Amino acid sequence: MLARRVSLVAAAGTIALLVAGAPFSQGKVLADQFTQQIQSLSAQAGALNRAIASLSSASSAALGDALASSQAIAHTQLELAQAQSQLDQANKNLANTSAQLQIVHSEYAADQGQLAQILKHVYELTDDGSVTAILVDSKSFIDAMDALTSADQVSARVQQLVTQIQGKRDQLDALQKQQVQDQQHADALVGSLQTLAAQQQTEEVAYRQQASSLKGKAASLLAQLQGVQSRIVEVRREQEAAAAAAAAAAGAGAAHVVGNALRPFAFGPRMDDYPWGQCTWYVASLRSVYWSGDAWEWASSARAYGQPEGMRPHVGSLVVFGPGHGYSQFGHVAYVVSVQGPTNFTVDEANMLGLGVVDQRHIGSLYDVETFIY
Repeated sequence: MLARRVSLVAAAGTIALLVAGAPFSQGKVLADQFTQQIQSLSAQAGALNRAIASLSSASSAALGDALASSQAIAHTQLELAQAQSQLDQANKNLANTSAQLQIVHSEYAADQGQLAQILKHVYELTDDGSVTAILVDSKSFIDAMDALTSADQVSARVQQLVTQIQGKRDQLDALQKQQVQDQQHADALVGSLQTLAAQQQTEEVAYRQQASSLKGKAASLLAQLQGVQSRIVEVRREQEAAAAAAAAAAGAGAAHVVGNALRPFAFGPRMDDYPWGQCTWYVASLRSVYWSGDAWEWASSARAYGQPEGMRPHVGSLVVFGPGHGYSQFGHVAYVVSVQGPTNFTVDEANMLGLGVVDQRHIGSLYDVETFIY
């Protein structure tokens, strides 16, 4: 039998294969404990194999067939566990690509909106109607932008927006291609898992038929061997999960970095007692933070430490967002990496797209901003 029940699900356009069962313990577990378990279980499997081999030759043919089927099942279980890990990562990649695509699309739409407003203003101030003529003669919005880049009356801001929009368009094309590739990879892994699951079912049927003719000690030993082999596969999967959890808990880095965002602790080791993966953990890895508390409390906490603050973004400042309006009840903090204007800036942040995920995001207003900590 499978160590854990396998079932197919589909959610938000992402195909995934879930392994049902008790969640892995979040307590502190030493990696060598898993190695010891695997060594102990392997020793048990070896002893059972020797005991089976020592049985009388009268039952050796039936035992040999059943033993071969049992070993085939164990091998397929291991392949299933490995394919499941690959699919888990593929689904994470797909989710991150989709989230980044949404961010870039929002920025693209915002730039288009700003350009439209400027063009409207330019038209209202232009007597000769040259901008209007350009727009009327253009077959598309892209043609209009290409024409406007050479028009004398277009401001530097319009040219900047045109360049940004063209860059965002290229970025969207690349992300959409990546999204298709990620989905195809996930689909292929699902197909592989389905094939392996069907293969294991066939092997189990053969095993049950072969084992049904065995009696007494032979049947008992073979059942024990299959149970031990299944447990080895399960412990190996738990070992992988524990290693990933230990690295995360130690603050070894982000689960994933989206775009050009700084990696955690990019400026060297710092004291950071915040929980791994949270927005506070990430920001405190980039700036010296002397206080504690939830994100929404950082404004008053920094003030109590005499930290200067204000309502204009500066590169390297920390921005504090209040609870609600897309942020959790604990608020949100981020690190300012570039400034485009008094109300336009770009931040690096964590836990906006998911726990441990670091991304870069453009902010177009001071809505929900409580303060900037300098």
